[in-house]
Amino acid sequence: MSKLDDLTAWRYFVAFARSGTLTAAATAMDVNTANISRAISGLEKALGIPLVRHNARPLELTKEGAQALKRMETILRAHDALISQISDDRRSLEGKIRLSSAPGFASRRLTGLLHRFKELHPEMTIEILGGLKEADVQKGFCEVATLTGEPTLSGLVYMSRGRNVYLPVASPEYVKRFGMPFSPENLRSHTGYVYNGPVREETKVLYRGDDAEPVVFGRSVRSTDILAIRQALLDGMGVAVDMPLVQIVEDLRRGALVPILPGWFRPSVECFNVTNRAGWRSRRVRIFFEWYSKAMQELFSSYEAQVSAFVGLPAEKLLYDRDRIYFTDAGTGGAS
Repeated sequence: MSKLDDLTAWRYFVAFARSGTLTAAATAMDVNTANISRAISGLEKALGIPLVRHNARPLELTKEGAQALKRMETILRAHDALISQISDDRRSLEGKIRLSSAPGFASRRLTGLLHRFKELHPEMTIEILGGLKEADVQKGFCEVATLTGEPTLSGLVYMSRGRNVYLPVASPEYVKRFGMPFSPENLRSHTGYVYNGPVREETKVLYRGDDAEPVVFGRSVRSTDILAIRQALLDGMGVAVDMPLVQIVEDLRRGALVPILPGWFRPSVECFNVTNRAGWRSRRVRIFFEWYSKAMQELFSSYEAQVSAFVGLPAEKLLYDRDRIYFTDAGTGGAS
């Protein structure tokens, strides 16, 4: 490296020019006077011109030295500002993000996803919370939450994470023992497992095109634990009309669960990652928020692709631009 590219040498020169003596410059830079002297001599040799009148007492700058001082002070200030900005940007990424997710998704899918993010940003820590609602995000109880349906409260920022697809399913063993329900009215002869947790409302109606039919089971078992319902289905204990595809994609692929009620569905719903305005102003939160939303979109699209060849899926109606970030404003949604 040329001595002219050595910023430390130029700092020694500037320290000398401002302090007036080699001793004072050495004290200011916490080095020996020989370091200051060698740095200046090296710069002069590389430039081919003197920066200091060495035969003067006290030492003084030449005309070229004065010009170099003026220019290098500007360059060094810009360099210091750049280093400070880089350091501040890194520090702004350090810290914790509280992420609220549906408990079932958090248990089976979330840790692998967050491990990928951690490899990109090891300085960030993600704390997983369960099932917070829109009002909790608004109040700042977490930085990011995944919500079913579009948020409406004021002061929120949101982006699609893709749709949730809900499928009516049972195990092949159950269907063999109790028969295949082909329409919702057949459910009166079956045991139904019903999700009634905090993530979404209980399914009471199924749709096929323009037709709608109520869901009425001969016997119902209600649970707030979607994983417990999945296990009951795998054990052949009943049917469910609204299992999230994310929870059963592997079960469908290996034939442990099969679709029932052909053509009948609970309507799929767009889900969103949400933060509040204070969170959005944090660079750390913005980076995670956008990465997480895109990663979730890809993940949920992959689930549909894995089963679309042999499982009927409801038609998708894109009501939201999944590349856009939306803002609520006094209860009214608006796009960035």
